[in-house]
Amino acid sequence: MTFGDYLQGSIELILIAGAMAFAAVSLRRRWLPGWSGAPARLAEVVLGISLLVVTLELLGVVGLYEPGWVLAGALIAGVLVGLLVGRPGDGLALPSPPIGGVAMAVALLGALLVAAHWAMPTQTGLDIGMYLPNTTWHNAPFAARFVQDAQVGALHFTEVLRLTVWFYPQNSELLHSAGILFLDSDFLSPLLNIGWMSLCLLAAWSFGRPFGAAATALLALALVLDAEMLLLYQPGDAKNDTAGLFFLLASAAILVNAEAQARAATRAARPTTALVETGARLRPILPGAALFVAALAAGLALGTKLNLLAPYGLLTLGVIFVAGVGRRVRAAVIWVAGSLVTGGFWFARNLAEAGNPLPWFDKAPLPGPDQLDIDIREPHTVADYVFPPDFDVISDSFIPGLNDSFGVLWPVVLVAVSAGFVLAMFRGRTPVIRMLGFVAFFSAIAYLFTPLTAAGPEGSPTAFDTNLRYASPALGLGAMLLAVDPGLSRGRVQPKLLWALAVLLLVSAIPVWDLGDDVWRARFFIGGIALAFFLVLVPVALTLAAQRGFPRVGIVAGAALALGLIIGIGWKQIDDYQDDRYQAATAPDDFPEGMKAALAWFNEEDPHDARIAVVGGRPGFKQYVFYGDDLSNHVQYVAHEGPHGSYTPIQSEGIVEGTIAARRECVEWREALNEGDYDYVVIGPDQRTQSVYPAEGTWTFADPSATRVEEDDLVSVFRLSGELDPQGCAKLKSTPFTGSPSSG
Repeated sequence: MTFGDYLQGSIELILIAGAMAFAAVSLRRRWLPGWSGAPARLAEVVLGISLLVVTLELLGVVGLYEPGWVLAGALIAGVLVGLLVGRPGDGLALPSPPIGGVAMAVALLGALLVAAHWAMPTQTGLDIGMYLPNTTWHNAPFAARFVQDAQVGALHFTEVLRLTVWFYPQNSELLHSAGILFLDSDFLSPLLNIGWMSLCLLAAWSFGRPFGAAATALLALALVLDAEMLLLYQPGDAKNDTAGLFFLLASAAILVNAEAQARAATRAARPTTALVETGARLRPILPGAALFVAALAAGLALGTKLNLLAPYGLLTLGVIFVAGVGRRVRAAVIWVAGSLVTGGFWFARNLAEAGNPLPWFDKAPLPGPDQLDIDIREPHTVADYVFPPDFDVISDSFIPGLNDSFGVLWPVVLVAVSAGFVLAMFRGRTPVIRMLGFVAFFSAIAYLFTPLTAAGPEGSPTAFDTNLRYASPALGLGAMLLAVDPGLSRGRVQPKLLWALAVLLLVSAIPVWDLGDDVWRARFFIGGIALAFFLVLVPVALTLAAQRGFPRVGIVAGAALALGLIIGIGWKQIDDYQDDRYQAATAPDDFPEGMKAALAWFNEEDPHDARIAVVGGRPGFKQYVFYGDDLSNHVQYVAHEGPHGSYTPIQSEGIVEGTIAARRECVEWREALNEGDYDYVVIGPDQRTQSVYPAEGTWTFADPSATRVEEDDLVSVFRLSGELDPQGCAKLKSTPFTGSPSSG
């Protein structure tokens, strides 16, 4: 990539961000008058992202997902919305009790600590590429395929598991694809999650601000963000848990601030005596505009991560309930409409493709994909081992996992977070706070029954640590609710809670430094400090300067200088990233040996604009490494496409080679490779037969148009020089295969 190309792409992204910001600020001033500070910025972020997501979806669904169209569409949408909104509305200022200097300093140090922690694995992603399974299996391939096909919404089949991940909501992947679209690189992707983490801290600060508990809420949420369940599996990769968490927390924070403003307006309009008589029953009407903005954030969450379906549903019921008698229909209409704007696209896509917006629930009369029972791991839930309790699993797996994630004081952390939503349910100071307590509590219950939370062989939930992240919505809400409890956020108690949370954060941070050289590398230290500086100190410094009346010209100049430094540092980093990403020599230790050999061959061959077929578990889960540095290679898992979005293996389990059924499958396999016009095919065993050389390898090896160029640990790479001969399948021997075919 030349500097000119990089600079052009950067400028185009800045122009799009500027157009979205112009529209978002105009909308916020019109819809949320009187809002200022962190809550105003939070609402503007939600509005800007909402407009961008809708713009990308509208252009992509009609096949116009190309740089020119997206740039023009975003600029037109942003400028038109900003100009047509009208003049700002009038509204009472948001309640904003003062925050002491010590509390602010402690919160700032906590934010810097978390940002520095997240910056280390982020730099690992920028150094060697994004290797976590979800990223290479579907998150990153979805984003790249949007750009390759200039289309958004088409199903991209990535493997044959019954999870049917191709039906997952993909708001996060859509935003990743915007960076790819303009930079011709996924360079921004390893950075996005640390950005979402920073926005989560903004949401926490905004949540606590109306009650004078902003610093406490930030520190409480930092405990959740700095836990290994997120720290080890989010920064530096394209997983979408942190994005979904931010949108959910943002929705809650907007609701809390809208209610605080409405209550302040209600008090200002009533005599003091009336307030005393009715204070406990005071239920101000949430402004429709604020409710709509909160719904946009909730819809973004729903359109990002499927495990947020339960928290979203609970939040929807809660919003309708707190609206009160006579206002619930109004609240339901506003909330559902806003949610559908930002979260409905993917479920409408599912309805069109499968006849069911939720294809995983295919009970009559709704259809669904007919998948084989193929899983990564046995799909157990935490509830399977808790009701009734399996004390061996709890002591051998659950407790060590919680200790690893939250530190030796994990019981204190979990009790504190759980106390947040329990206290909110029974003594929350407002209806919205009480409602959020119930949402957090029942979201925690839903986590226990969420598929894959304890995936693994019976009695050995190997995925518990990894999938503990599914509990982050409940834990995040509980942490913030703890900070605003009326008994803990007033008088002399609040400083004690603040310092207690600070100590818990430091104690939980101690194990983080023992995660190994793969994450903590000395050469990452300066970069980590720089990332934390730009993410935390620069925004805080600019905000404080504006609050203290610093000249606007100076603030703009400071922001421009920071942006220029970011672009300059990015130019230095992007070339190294392009050269070093996905190299077999630097692949993580847990990267499968057969795939490492295949990757080494591709590193040497370095194909561009190639069509690459993959089949089998290891190639399927790691398929993104074959997209190439410029993401020009078209990589596709090859299987049998059926009705309602089903995708099943061509090779049937237990079929003996040489039989009529096996020859029929061989014909279908070769015809599929011919139809895809593939240049290469990477073949490995799937989850059913991981120790047996795959039949697809035998069918390919026997054709003269296929040349095996690499083979290791049951994973083979073939170069295809022409069309394969389906009729040649009849000549295959009638003996079952038990290993790799010989090369002779």
